[in-house]
Amino acid sequence: MRVEIQELPASQMAGYRLEGAWEMTVPQGFSRLSEWVNRNRLKGEWLAVYHGNPQQMSVDQLKVDTGISVSTEFILPLDSEGVQLRPIPAARYAVSHVQVRDGDFTKPWRKFFDDWLPGSGYQQAEGPCYDRYLNDGSETGIWEFLICAPIEKCQA
Repeated sequence: MRVEIQELPASQMAGYRLEGAWEMTVPQGFSRLSEWVNRNRLKGEWLAVYHGNPQQMSVDQLKVDTGISVSTEFILPLDSEGVQLRPIPAARYAVSHVQVRDGDFTKPWRKFFDDWLPGSGYQQAEGPCYDRYLNDGSETGIWEFLICAPIEKCQA
């Protein structure tokens, strides 16, 4: 796994927050998002921002924001029921370009947390992890995206 350390600036997203198992809530959120984005002819990078740790919480406590990146001046259109503006904090992130061909979106995250992170000299920092999608793989089944995890140097 190739990982780059990047200082990413703060940004903002507009989207839906869902609670529950990510395998179910992420597709549901993107379905709702697609309808809203198409109806309003919006453009932006597609994001899934994860809140919680599935290793430490029950699935009903997990949250995800599915949305698109928007400018800080963005104003929600009138027909935006359920859509919220949410910040993505500036931080030092571990960033990896990944590809999913088999529908298992957890695999790159497991590889990151189980294989790369333990020997990297870094540890996870406070803040959400997120996916930044580079394509729409809904027709081909091949998804490319960046996984972004906030990190800090390990304390000796």
